[in-house]
Amino acid sequence: FYLKQGLKLDYYLPLVGGLLLVKQHQTKYSDVNYWMKSLIRENPKKRVLMTTALGNAYLVLLEHKLVEEFYKNFNMYEKDRFIMYNFLRVFGNGIFFVEGDRWKLHRRILSDAINFENLKKMTPIVMEAIKEHFDEMTQQKRLNKVGIMNEFQKITGDIVLKAFFGSTFSKEIFYGKPLTIFLANYFEDVTTQPLRNPLTFLIGPQIIDYNLTANDRRVNGQTKALKDLARKTIEKRRKEAEGAYSKGEDRKDLLDFILNYNAKNKDDPLSDEEIIDTFITVFLAGMDTTSHLLGLAVYYLWKYPEMELTMIISS
Repeated sequence: FYLKQGLKLDYYLPLVGGLLLVKQHQTKYSDVNYWMKSLIRENPKKRVLMTTALGNAYLVLLEHKLVEEFYKNFNMYEKDRFIMYNFLRVFGNGIFFVEGDRWKLHRRILSDAINFENLKKMTPIVMEAIKEHFDEMTQQKRLNKVGIMNEFQKITGDIVLKAFFGSTFSKEIFYGKPLTIFLANYFEDVTTQPLRNPLTFLIGPQIIDYNLTANDRRVNGQTKALKDLARKTIEKRRKEAEGAYSKGEDRKDLLDFILNYNAKNKDDPLSDEEIIDTFITVFLAGMDTTSHLLGLAVYYLWKYPEMELTMIISS
């Protein structure tokens, strides 16, 4: 079908197709998208990448007009079952995946919570997270050699944790690591989990539910433990807040805002599972995109110092 429309097949192998490249490059470069990036560098004017996997054709849209068309008509396109299966397991009840009236409800609550006035109130949280991080780097004498992207991920992850669950939750030690560091590694594990089990290519991604491999048992166990921790935190905060919302006390973070909404709308509240999955969605989106934006901004300001001077003068 796609070949008849003039699209070129960029990579083909019987049955597994592009999934073999994904697995090879994850092992060699720690980057599941390395093959796509290589093709884009070689063909900067390319509009679409196409490969096959498990008998299906897969398109990767590169041109912004095609991406815009996709999002304008999102419901017309089938979501990739293999790639999305694990995401649905981990945060399928969050705003990214819910549809219809539930999506409208999620959107309304988050839009009310994350508005300009509430973001201004979070400024002390942002400043506290940055100060704590730089104090730690100074104490550990890590200022001479800094991995910019990793450090920004730690900062932005910590800010999202504090903005959603409060400062106490962000100080949790989970599997021997600060929760921010654990979550950054955990999301990489979730993304690559189906690729690390050979049976997923033969049977389908649902096989990871059965804990047949050591990696599946590890990642599935972490998913359960993370959700249990979040569930206990929500229940504790719910009990602590009983009566506080009705008195009009100031809300400290996003969880406060959601629990306040639930207290006032008992006929149509967000369930604990929806709150947890929304947190995971917000953390993933807030940590990864913001840290990459800041990291690239620092890189280009270093590369073009005259622009840094212009920015300093204009501010």
